[in-house]
Amino acid sequence: MGSLFEELEARESAERERVDALQAELAELTGHLEDARAVLERLRVTRETVAEVLAEMEPLSGAAPVADVSVGIRSCRRMRVPSGGWRGCCRCRSGSRA
Repeated sequence: MGSLFEELEARESAERERVDALQAELAELTGHLEDARAVLERLRVTRETVAEVLAEMEPLSGAAPVADVSVGIRSCRRMRVPSGGWRGCCRCRSGSRA
């Protein structure tokens, strides 16, 4: 019966090592998750702050209101380009417009 207990001890030891490795991996992933949450929160606050500032700003004389930002925009396959400044993009080097 000695070999049965030796086998059980070997399995227990292997499983303990697996648990330790998973705990270490979990700790690393938890750190990455906390970092990602902090970036997400910073971006959320930035977006809200920009929205507040834009809402409080009076349009500059002669400038289009914030709501009309997309007026005069054309699109190519990869990016939006202001209608007055077409230069092409990485996929549209020929300068053709979509």
